[in-house]
Amino acid sequence: MSGSFDALLREVNASPSERKLIELIERTNLSADLKAILCDLARITVRVGGKVVAIGRRILAFALDLIRTFPGMAAGAVVALVLAGLIDSIPGIGNRYLMAVLTPLLLAIGIGIGALRDMTSPDFNVRVGALVDSFRVLVAV
Repeated sequence: MSGSFDALLREVNASPSERKLIELIERTNLSADLKAILCDLARITVRVGGKVVAIGRRILAFALDLIRTFPGMAAGAVVALVLAGLIDSIPGIGNRYLMAVLTPLLLAIGIGIGALRDMTSPDFNVRVGALVDSFRVLVAV
């Protein structure tokens, strides 16, 4: 079991460096507040069995891997949330009862369309295989 734990620690700590993640975050067009939150997430560590585990870096790396693997789904979710926000801001139309139904519906449609786009792309199997391989060690524990 100790060998599996050590392999898991190596895999989690093999995430991109904190500096590389922060540089990547800083190059985005996100707001300064969101950039600060993501940078704080990259710095989160926990102590497990006397060893420091860079869990924040792994979470960010996983999120970025998902966005790279499924760009259509990510774009569909963003477009759906933007549309929901726009509709919510229209006086008389946007109210919390309507948005409670409309937001999940728009998300389902946006993610569904994005998923279809992703799944029909020619390199889909390669991208998903790479994502699965990057987390295979976590399943082995």
